[in-house]
Parts: sequence; structure tokens; C-alpha cells
Amino acid sequence: MAIRRELLLIAVLLLVVIILVKAIEFFQVDVVQADAAKFVMEDLRSKYPGSSIEIMTIVPMSNERGGRYFEVKAKVTEDADSPCPRRSHIFYNYPVQNFIPQLPEVITDNCQVCIEGIGTCTIAFPEEAIIASHTLPGTSAVNAYVQGTPSVTPIVSEGAESWVVKWDSSEATHSYLVEIKRDGTLVRADRVEKGTASPNTQSGNSTKTF
Repeated sequence: MAIRRELLLIAVLLLVVIILVKAIEFFQVDVVQADAAKFVMEDLRSKYPGSSIEIMTIVPMSNERGGRYFEVKAKVTEDADSPCPRRSHIFYNYPVQNFIPQLPEVITDNCQVCIEGIGTCTIAFPEEAIIASHTLPGTSAVNAYVQGTPSVTPIVSEGAESWVVKWDSSEATHSYLVEIKRDGTLVRADRVEKGTASPNTQSGNSTKTF
């Protein structure tokens, strides 16, 4: 009986040790991941002051020597509230490895989207929706409003199948609601007089506002 109790005690102690080791590894990874996010955010803020910056993904990786590091993907949007926001995806390795991380990916530039043709492109990000809302065929009135109205800003809502961009200014008597499908097809570009009921802001069931 005494031997059984000793064996049971040893098994319990081993289980406790394994749990503690796993917990320590978990918190170490979590701390290092937080360090990676902090490093990337500080570096991007110094390089892109005034821009909208966001960590998109942090993926644990290992190099050929078995060393662990994190591959970090971040979003940088310059002039986020303008008619022509410039979005890029920036990649980091943390800690720094002896190889170059993936080159930056330019998402929007030169205020152009769907240059391959309407219905064949993909509006995947709010910055693309903003640009499309006043540059697609059928949005000339919106573009005139955007270019000619002081302090105009966009508010973007994402639905299941489309984007809605509201252009508004405190100095204007009306605003515009533009809905665009994810393939770049214009659904509507509605002028909304202030003081009147607005059309539904989104035709989809669920929305996410940026």
C-alpha cells in the first residue's frame, strides 16, 4: 500500500510539473508576442507619424536552427480620412532574423481601384471602398461633392456583400451615401438632404463601421 501511495504521489507531482512547465511556456510566448507588437507599433509610429496603424496578425515561426520568432503583419494607412487614403501592409520578423522579411504590400495608391475592370476586382478593405465611392463610373456627383466641400470626411460600413460609404461635412446641407458591392459594382449613390430621413445605410444584415 505504501508503495502504491508513493507511486501515486510521484505521478501527481509529475503531472503538476508538466502543467507548470506548459504554463510557463504559454506566458513566455505571450510576453514575447506582446514585445513583438510593441516593437512594431513603435517603429511604425516613428516612420509614419499621424497615420492609422494596426497589427493585423502575429504568427509564431521557427528558423532553420529551430529558433522561434514571430512574423508580424501590420496595416499602415496614410491620410485615412481623406478621399484618397494610402494603405500598405508592412511585414516584420521579431526578433530580427538573418533574412529579409516580406516586402511591403501596397493596397491603395494614386487614388485608383478596380483598374482591371468593374465586376472583376475585389473591394476588400475600407480604404478601397472610400476611393471607389467617388471614382467609379456613376459617382461623378459624389466626386464633385468630395472635391468641392470643405471638411468632408468618409464613414465606412462593411456588410456581408457590400460596403457603404457616407460622405458628410458640417458645412454642407446634404451628404452622400454610396453603396458598392465587393466586386466593384456600384449599387447606389444617394444624395441625402439634411433634416430628412436617410436611406438604409446598409443592405446587408450585419455591419462593421470603420
